[in-house]
Amino acid sequence: MHKAFLNIHDFLKNRKIFGFSVLLFYIAITAFFAWNITLEEDITKLIPSGEKQDILKKVLRVTDLSDKLIISISAGSEDTSPDTLVAYANDLTGRIEKELPGYVNEIKGKVPEKDIRQVYKFVYDNLPVFLQEKDYEKISNRLYPDSIRPRLGSGYRQLMSPTGFVTKDYFLSDPLSFTNLGLSKLQELQVGDNFGIYKNYLITKDRKNIILFLDSALPSSETDRNEDFINSLEDITGQLNQEYDQVEASYFGGILYSLANADRIKKDIRLTIGIAVVLLLILLIFFYRKIYVPFLLFIPSILAGITAIAVLSIAKGSVSAISLGIGAILLGITLDYALHILTHYRNNRNITQLYRDITRPILMSSTTTAVAFLCLIFVQSEALNDLGIFASISVLLSSIFALVLIPLFYKPKPDSTKNRTFLDKIAAVDYSAKRPLVVVVLLLFIVSLFFFNRVEFNNDLSKLNFEPPEIKKLENRVEGLAGRSGKTIYMVAYGNSVDDALQENNKLYQRLQDLENEGRIENFSSIGGVILSTETQNNRIETWESFWTPEKTDSLRENIISISAEYGFRPETFHTFYQQLQKDFSNIDLDDYKHAGSLYLDDFISEDEDIATVTSTVSLEEGNSADFIANFKNENGIFALDRKAINQNFLGSLKEDFNKLILISILAVFVILLISYRNLEISLFTLLPIAVTWICALGIMAILDIEFNILNIIISTFIFGLGLDYSIFITNACLHEYETGRSDLKTYQTSILISVITTLLGMGALIFAQHPALRSVSIVSIIGVLTAVFVSFVLQRAIFKKLILNRVEKGKAPFHFGQLADFRGRISESESEKLYRKLAILDNYRYKSVFPKVSQRFKSTREKNLRVSRYIEDGESISIVNSEYGIIPLFLSYKFRNASIHAYENKEYRFRVSKRTPRSNSAEIFFYSRIEDLPSSKVFIINGDFSDQQELINLIKENAEKVIFIDSEFPNRWLLDMNFEIVYRQNNILVFRKAD
Repeated sequence: MHKAFLNIHDFLKNRKIFGFSVLLFYIAITAFFAWNITLEEDITKLIPSGEKQDILKKVLRVTDLSDKLIISISAGSEDTSPDTLVAYANDLTGRIEKELPGYVNEIKGKVPEKDIRQVYKFVYDNLPVFLQEKDYEKISNRLYPDSIRPRLGSGYRQLMSPTGFVTKDYFLSDPLSFTNLGLSKLQELQVGDNFGIYKNYLITKDRKNIILFLDSALPSSETDRNEDFINSLEDITGQLNQEYDQVEASYFGGILYSLANADRIKKDIRLTIGIAVVLLLILLIFFYRKIYVPFLLFIPSILAGITAIAVLSIAKGSVSAISLGIGAILLGITLDYALHILTHYRNNRNITQLYRDITRPILMSSTTTAVAFLCLIFVQSEALNDLGIFASISVLLSSIFALVLIPLFYKPKPDSTKNRTFLDKIAAVDYSAKRPLVVVVLLLFIVSLFFFNRVEFNNDLSKLNFEPPEIKKLENRVEGLAGRSGKTIYMVAYGNSVDDALQENNKLYQRLQDLENEGRIENFSSIGGVILSTETQNNRIETWESFWTPEKTDSLRENIISISAEYGFRPETFHTFYQQLQKDFSNIDLDDYKHAGSLYLDDFISEDEDIATVTSTVSLEEGNSADFIANFKNENGIFALDRKAINQNFLGSLKEDFNKLILISILAVFVILLISYRNLEISLFTLLPIAVTWICALGIMAILDIEFNILNIIISTFIFGLGLDYSIFITNACLHEYETGRSDLKTYQTSILISVITTLLGMGALIFAQHPALRSVSIVSIIGVLTAVFVSFVLQRAIFKKLILNRVEKGKAPFHFGQLADFRGRISESESEKLYRKLAILDNYRYKSVFPKVSQRFKSTREKNLRVSRYIEDGESISIVNSEYGIIPLFLSYKFRNASIHAYENKEYRFRVSKRTPRSNSAEIFFYSRIEDLPSSKVFIINGDFSDQQELINLIKENAEKVIFIDSEFPNRWLLDMNFEIVYRQNNILVFRKAD
């Protein structure tokens, strides 16, 4: 694979104009498609999918559960009259309507006089619809003469009073106040019974507080305009508070928290990220000695991100804005690939060697991380599915762009590669050799085993909000006045149409009444007693008609005429009332309700193409909420919506998905490692630090009582990817050292340290943020990244040294699972093994990149090696030309324990691999990279061809007694002139022995 990138580099290096043209064309095409993508700003995209969840998404889409802005106009002292409050309210509402028309849709809490009359007439004209079964008991009690007389007397006295002109029409059309029974249902539209109407305003019973509700015209996400709105409202209330020294207005709503959160986030990001960026720029410029390096780092990531968006634009047309927002944070991982390439290029300016060293680990890291992100498609959340696709494409492409572009754009200075900065010095230390560090990491892992499963998942999204104490105090005070103290539950009845939803709401209304009577809830606000389905209305009209029999109507008329005559009323005075009793009523449609006056039905009813909802609110004690919600858990047509409960139910489900995600990711990553390394032990060795890091990080979180939440559990995917990168790079550093004997640990550790520093400066700097969400993300990032780098630097390399490097230095084969199967030498002492020494030889190459090649070569030459060994005696000195990665010297070493073996390899890489075989450290085997260093021996083996004939002839002339050619066309007739004779010629083997 590295040759392909090297060829691309050489091609573009010599065709710069063509390369830049292709790059610009690519940017233009991808940017065009990326620009046309549609962003969906729907928070419900995070909710997992499923039948119940899909219904919830529809309900949340059409139901307005947003907090209104509640204004409390409060008396400053006991002497403040309610008229002063009314005057303040008039001035306030007038100024809001005049100065803030673009910010406020409607002011609620003030009921115009015409609306009061209109509502009364509406209820009167449709009275049967508003009456329940229990109301007919009250009506029956009012039909007796002893009940009629006091009501007519009270009405007569009101007519004689100065306000008689106001009550005249009400009394004459309804002398027994039947309409009031229907009007009482309208009180249920308001939570609590702490309010009354005073001069058309909603006022508390002590007449010390007027409550107004403002419907904002702006969504809470428009923080800039909302900030202008709140500032303007603050100016208005501030001026009125000074004008009315005995009255003060205060307000509260979710918008205040939104602004506080937005403001806090802006301040935190400006402070922490600003400092981090400055320090990062200084660090990168100082380390790489190039001012453009920090900007070069972002080119592959930006190109990959744009490409990923373009792919989503073509494939889907739209994407969740939430997923792109999170993905932008996670893209920090893609900077590591450019960092690794820059660091290796800085320390090794040979471009061929650079690609040979870096291509494999870079592609492995990006592939495994991309697969881990892609596993998010198994989470039942559309936003996280989009995130998985976006992040996986970005990560994979960023590594490819980095491999192509970084070596083309970055030109390291041709100075010494010795330690030049503090980072080089830190990276040059082999931390696995520090025994105390190894002990500390092991102890941390052991302790974490007892704690890692105790980490809690916090489902309450409110805990991620920034809640200033002053706003929280104001919330408690204002909501207490508004009757929202304790716990508020939203009850949503839903159906395919408004009538279906109303029918479900009628059933809910009856249950809420029963629960209120039982004392299980404090009160509730519902239109269930006011707005009814067509079926329910028809049933109530039938009840009215069956109640008013002709006998009952005639009896009531006679009693009213008789008693009213005592007060001087004529028989026809209450003619309108008598007509009401005999009227043919019909049901009411929703438009009739909406034109009835200030019922504010839009606060309760919502409708979309395929769903309609009717919302009620229930107030109850905090401790009773769980049991209350459980009553409606499996109800069709009803949702009990408590913000915390929604989070627990659906984010809890998301947590379970993440548990499965971790398992799927580990399995997928393991398969990628297995394909890449083609070895079970190295794959497990690379994956082991990830498991140790995960357990240690969870253990630290549990000990420090740090909880997971929806944000930092997503960030943990980012940490998983970083830890995987660190593990892969340390594995490749160890394998490179094991295979060639040349340690590049400093280079690998330098690139990892820079990655750690950039991550800590970027995300870790948020530890200084005051916003809990940012701080939560930062804490998990710090714990995860530091744990990952310590485990990789200390434990991972220590294990590799213990099982492989140290064993090689002692002349032993590296550990592998096959050794466990060799019980009592059943394999190593078998006749086949004694004959060919297959396992013994191949163990010297286990875990090396040449293992497949050596294994194949051994298979094709083992018979030749065996035949050659028949012409050699134990104790003879042997010199070998072209040792086939050391296969021939190793075979002869195992065959002849007392032989002294010298081998020459003309290729540098083969020489290093041969020299690093474990057997060469415990037996008399010596490898040489120059032919002139090869000593003369009694036995010479020439494997294949050799160009410098004279040099070889001179070595053989000295004291060689046997010369063996294997698959060689090297001239040999001169041996006959030196008194050598042919003793074997077959199977491409030619054996000469010196004659006596």
